[in-house]
Amino acid sequence: MSSNKEASKIAPEEGAEQIPIVHDRRRFKPDGEPIVAEVTEEESPDEPPAASQEEVILSSEIDQLQARLKEAEEMRAEAERKAADVADRFRQMQNQLKAETEEQRARIQRNLDQKLENARSDIVTSLLDTLDNLKRAVAAAEKSERRDGDFDSLLEGIRATVSMFEAKMQSLGLTAIVSLGEDFNPEIHEAVEIVDVPEEQDHKVIEEFQAGYKFGDRLLRPARVRVGRAQ
Repeated sequence: MSSNKEASKIAPEEGAEQIPIVHDRRRFKPDGEPIVAEVTEEESPDEPPAASQEEVILSSEIDQLQARLKEAEEMRAEAERKAADVADRFRQMQNQLKAETEEQRARIQRNLDQKLENARSDIVTSLLDTLDNLKRAVAAAEKSERRDGDFDSLLEGIRATVSMFEAKMQSLGLTAIVSLGEDFNPEIHEAVEIVDVPEEQDHKVIEEFQAGYKFGDRLLRPARVRVGRAQ
């Protein structure tokens, strides 16, 4: 009996119109009006999903970092250029200073050498008279008629002194001018007397009264000489 009742609940009555079962998944408001789901632009199935806020922020930070990196590279290149320019100018100034220092050192050395040369020249010039007197004494002694053993020994001693004295002065830069038998040169000879001579002795120094000397390339004293002149 109970089975028949259950069957009557499930089975529709004969002759009744069958209504299809609809599974409606829509949501309804309290007043019974359905809630229409809004399809936003981001959720449109035809377009790709938009980037999230984190991705947008990350992309912006990457762009900023790239811009800063480019700016840093440009600053580094400019700094390297300036450093190279400063180094080049420093080398130029260093070379210029070195050249000026060497030039100044050479100028000071030349001045010192010149002063030393002048001092030597003054010393040698002041001793020329002493050398002349010694040579005159030797010449006078050689012409003397009063000769004996003691006199000859003294004369030899004076000759040795003269030779040593002259050698010492030559070591300081003194050079004797060779005159006898040479052509007369007014730059180094002073003609004291001119005498008649044969043709072969014309314009020649035939006698030297006083020796002439040079100190290096500078004339200290011209030689006083007798010059021959052919008629």
